[in-house]
Amino acid sequence: MFGPHTRRTTCALLTTGTLALAGSACELNLNTEGLTATETRTFKVAGEPDLVLDTFDGSIEVHSWDRQEIEVEIERRAMEQDLLDAIKVSAEQDGDRVVLKVTGPESRTRGVTIGVNISPSARLRVAMPRTAKLQASSGDGSIAVEDITGTVGLTTGDGSIRAVRLSGDVTVHSGDGSIRMERVEGRLNLETTDGSIVLDAKPTVLRGRTGDGSIRVQIAPDAVMAEDWELTSGDGSITLTLPSSFNAELDAESGDGSVRSSHPAIRQEPRTDDDRESRRRTLKATMGQGGKVFRVRTSDGTVRIES
Repeated sequence: MFGPHTRRTTCALLTTGTLALAGSACELNLNTEGLTATETRTFKVAGEPDLVLDTFDGSIEVHSWDRQEIEVEIERRAMEQDLLDAIKVSAEQDGDRVVLKVTGPESRTRGVTIGVNISPSARLRVAMPRTAKLQASSGDGSIAVEDITGTVGLTTGDGSIRAVRLSGDVTVHSGDGSIRMERVEGRLNLETTDGSIVLDAKPTVLRGRTGDGSIRVQIAPDAVMAEDWELTSGDGSITLTLPSSFNAELDAESGDGSVRSSHPAIRQEPRTDDDRESRRRTLKATMGQGGKVFRVRTSDGTVRIES
């Protein structure tokens, strides 16, 4: 078992001033940038790492490199020294498994503050081997991951999630934020409660859901469905770009909108006056040789299928 190596740097930013107004009930805060403290922890690994990252509030950035070690830079930030000191970092390593968690200060009752008020946060910047298991979560902050292969789970309570060149078994969830993924492959399970989804991918399995937002998906030319796929929006349009030769049973429907296709492999039968209204909101078609079902649903919005 290897132990972590720690390097610490602390800096207090200038232009800080506080003036009490009306006793202790009101503060004038002239500190525009707050206080920061930065430390770096390094973990040697022998095989495929299993990394768990968790910060109470703050962004997470992960990229890969060609070293057999994990390096995590933690930048703590707060308005006051006591709040900065209350942000705690814990790290444990057991073989190739590393768990790093940052917890914030307990909430406290404050008076009215006039001026800048920065909530305590801890930003994580991570470099790690390319093939790995990764679980990254933030209570409130964005997550960005680049060039990782393996089992990847990304979760934020409030923030956007962006990923480039991921492959494997990928699960992504945002409580309130957009999801954008480029050049990703494998089993993809994406969900946001409130935000858009933009995806450029070669999935074997695809599940994409947003409670309120648009979905735009482009599927790679050589993608093959290993299971049924599904895209769902509670309130938003869905634009789906499929290869010219793609095998699927397409089942698309809009609750309060239209379903339109310009894809050459999809033929729509002529509509009559009797069924025009219902048929414009649904589309079922066998693409290529058929096969797995690709289900597309929006409660309110237009569905577009193109090549």
